[in-house]
Amino acid sequence: MLKAKLRIVQSDCTLANFDENLERHISAIEAAIRDGADAIAFPELSLTGYNVQDAAQDMAMHIDDRRLDPLRELSRDICIFCGGIELSDDYGVYNSAFMFEDGAGKSVHRKIYLPTYGMFEELRYFSAGRQIETVTSRRIGKVGVAICEDFWHMSVPYLLAHQGAKLLLVLMSSPLRLSPGAGVPSIVTQWQTIAATTAFLFSCYVACINRVGNEDSFTYWGNSAVTAPDGSLAACAPMFSEHSFDAVIDYSVVKRVRLQSSHFLDEDTKLFASQLESLLGANRRG
Repeated sequence: MLKAKLRIVQSDCTLANFDENLERHISAIEAAIRDGADAIAFPELSLTGYNVQDAAQDMAMHIDDRRLDPLRELSRDICIFCGGIELSDDYGVYNSAFMFEDGAGKSVHRKIYLPTYGMFEELRYFSAGRQIETVTSRRIGKVGVAICEDFWHMSVPYLLAHQGAKLLLVLMSSPLRLSPGAGVPSIVTQWQTIAATTAFLFSCYVACINRVGNEDSFTYWGNSAVTAPDGSLAACAPMFSEHSFDAVIDYSVVKRVRLQSSHFLDEDTKLFASQLESLLGANRRG
């Protein structure tokens, strides 16, 4: 596989209304199928809304829940990534990213880093994920999926890239935060810097899918973007409004960038692992 067409959906959603949000997904997916997209990606918690709080337990569903059947059926023609509240086999409640392809669904990532600072209180309502691993799609290749705050921790993209992911999908529900001065809010420029730096350091595509709209006191700013393996901006959506766009994920570009500058290929993972083990051992002894 050399190229794949990825549809990015920068959408709003209705808080705690699964049926309405599902209909939004179905409409967007059907349009993407008509346009010949290979894969489609939605924001974090796109099926439920973000600030669900105590309703999280009531809204949580297993990946095999029959209410997700419409997505399974549509996935016969396209690979789907979206966000939902997952109920695990042992009844844990997770902020998760789901993937549907070829008529089947799977949970591909449970959010690991649940923010509890400032306006955030996710750890009150969700269990933390404990695994970082890639997923392989027949239509779009080997993909690494992260959820919002996860991408502020370099260990997540590092491990995904070194497992072979050449495309990193970041499902986001990033709200504005108070910042002094006019112009572009600092949270926007911070995310742009993180995406460009990560794409460059790991010589891979980074697709950030952020939501828009208002939810209680939260305002989501959008500006979803795809960053190329050299750190340059490949495509982006506007701020604050719903928008969909397509990006061609060209894996020959990954090959060319890695051969031109081999800093990713030269990474000594064994050295990193040994030094990390020494650090952990010192911490245990201390």
